[in-house]
Amino acid sequence: MSTRTNVAVGRPTIRQLEYLVALDAHGHIGRAAAACFVSQPTLSTQIRQLERHLGVTITERVGRGIVVTPAGRELAERARAVLRDTDEMLEWGRSSTDGLGGPLRIAAIPTAAPYLLARMLAVINERHPEVLLCLDELRASALVEALAAAQLDLGLMAEPEAHDDLAHTIILEDPLLLAMAPQHRLARQPSVAIDDLAGETVLLLEDGHCLRCQVLKVCRSVGAREVSKGGTSLATICQMVAAGMGVTLLPASAAPIEARRGTGIVVRPFSDVTAKRQLALVWRRRSPAAPLYRELAELIAARLADANSGSAPSPASSKPDVGDATAAG
Repeated sequence: MSTRTNVAVGRPTIRQLEYLVALDAHGHIGRAAAACFVSQPTLSTQIRQLERHLGVTITERVGRGIVVTPAGRELAERARAVLRDTDEMLEWGRSSTDGLGGPLRIAAIPTAAPYLLARMLAVINERHPEVLLCLDELRASALVEALAAAQLDLGLMAEPEAHDDLAHTIILEDPLLLAMAPQHRLARQPSVAIDDLAGETVLLLEDGHCLRCQVLKVCRSVGAREVSKGGTSLATICQMVAAGMGVTLLPASAAPIEARRGTGIVVRPFSDVTAKRQLALVWRRRSPAAPLYRELAELIAARLADANSGSAPSPASSKPDVGDATAAG
């Protein structure tokens, strides 16, 4: 069956390309229309107009539904590239003056967003007061995909890997602390060694969190018993620790909130300095605003370093409960 149709005069619109990408991604007219916040007839009409503009059959009816044709899938990939270029053009326009303007789309991983995002945003607002911040929380894999597809401008994530399309700057060295109930045997010590985890039950976040992988590496190096009990967030894991179900490795950036006094948790630093993660600000390498993003990352890193050295306020009003090393039982 031929996928060529009569070509109409004129160019497709950006909106039509967005509808095509949504249809290819969802494979269903209804879900694609819902994702684009339009009615099914509106999306169907625009897809038919796009077919006439391009002279290509994009969809094919199969039974009671429709499928995207191979030609339609190829067009969707080309549409994604056009939309990325369009977003970069808009981004260039917003950043062509001395500061960023318009919307700035930022996402952070769940194990960093509640603890660092507020301080990051304060720096951005000070440097670029005209910017409109659009925030999201995504796990690392989804965050990288959204950045590469130009659906995000900036991302905050841990341990970024090399990526041809992305650049990053480390903004924080985030030590991992041992979090436990005050009655735990290791709470008597002012610090702990990685080897002290041998035989301990270490509670983990569920699959998909990059912090889970980092903690697993530590656990498996000493033979700790790692356990997943459905912990969907650090807050949930810490409640389980307070209930005596095990211990966990808590990023120092999260400790002022999750291990503050009254939570039933104490934390101890590791004597091994390798027990840490690196947090980075990430952006598209080709972004016209890349120099401004790098400058922001350096400003944020300096602000966090000042806070950690005690020359700036703590991110939370309460300090982490390190407990009394001599009295803990």
